[in-house]
Amino acid sequence: MRILVVGCAVVLASALALPGRSMAQQQATEPDLKAAILVNMLLFVDWPRGDVQPNAALSVCYFSNSAVAGALAALDRRVIRGRQLNVVRVDASALQRCQAAYIAPSDDVLLSALSGGALPGGVLLVGDTPGFLDRGVMVNLALFEGRVTFDVDLPALRRAGLSLSSKALRLARTVRE
Repeated sequence: MRILVVGCAVVLASALALPGRSMAQQQATEPDLKAAILVNMLLFVDWPRGDVQPNAALSVCYFSNSAVAGALAALDRRVIRGRQLNVVRVDASALQRCQAAYIAPSDDVLLSALSGGALPGGVLLVGDTPGFLDRGVMVNLALFEGRVTFDVDLPALRRAGLSLSSKALRLARTVRE
């Protein structure tokens, strides 16, 4: 499925724009848009003091292969506002090395384990599956009326010691207080 880039995806995906054409003119696949939004969301996250150094690389982890994980892997080593992106496949035991983790639909069992207390603080969990916001994912991406949007669970962010900029929150479809 190809989707015209519009709305909040333009704002969050703009840092990954391809040269030569405006984002509004480009067509991107749903997984590409989701990966771009996830990566750009990192620019709006505040981690606990000392967890992420100002110029350190940003690590985005995933657990299983999926279309979004593949799109994320294609962004590996990109520099976003002076910081290198490291995209890496890990198992749950290595999650503490990540600033963000993508939870694919096939990671349902893993999400249950993480929700049961195995989640280290300071890791942004991002998914794209209905119901995952109710199960510990902090930002859940969704296709809504032909656009990729996202929902945010503020209590889950706070439990992880994270905060999300009001700029990003204003773009969310829904924000749980």
